[in-house]
Amino acid sequence: MFDLGFVVQNLDMSQNFTVYRSSGSWVKGRWTEGGSILKEMRGVISVANQKELNALPEGDRIKGGMIFHSTEELFTTRTGTDMGTSDKILWNGEYYRMYNVWPYKDYGFWKAIGARIKGE
Repeated sequence: MFDLGFVVQNLDMSQNFTVYRSSGSWVKGRWTEGGSILKEMRGVISVANQKELNALPEGDRIKGGMIFHSTEELFTTRTGTDMGTSDKILWNGEYYRMYNVWPYKDYGFWKAIGARIKGE
């Protein structure tokens, strides 16, 4: 397998972005935020194409989408021992919520599609 992480980190191709990662737990049937982690990452960012936008839920397609490639793991809403809501990424003054993540970790990177969040 080829490790393509060096491409994702290439200074000529990559950009900085900020990841807001929250965790929490279910308390009496309600989700309770446990805190938020702010993490600076670097990766390749591109516009989502039509096929990738079709992976978003119906109500989120109109907002626009971006693809984020990173050598560090990105998350959608998860359960189990590492419960938390989807990562939010701040890039170029806009927030994007991660809706799908493809773990290409065998190749040294993760690919995530995020829908723009208006008003945050």
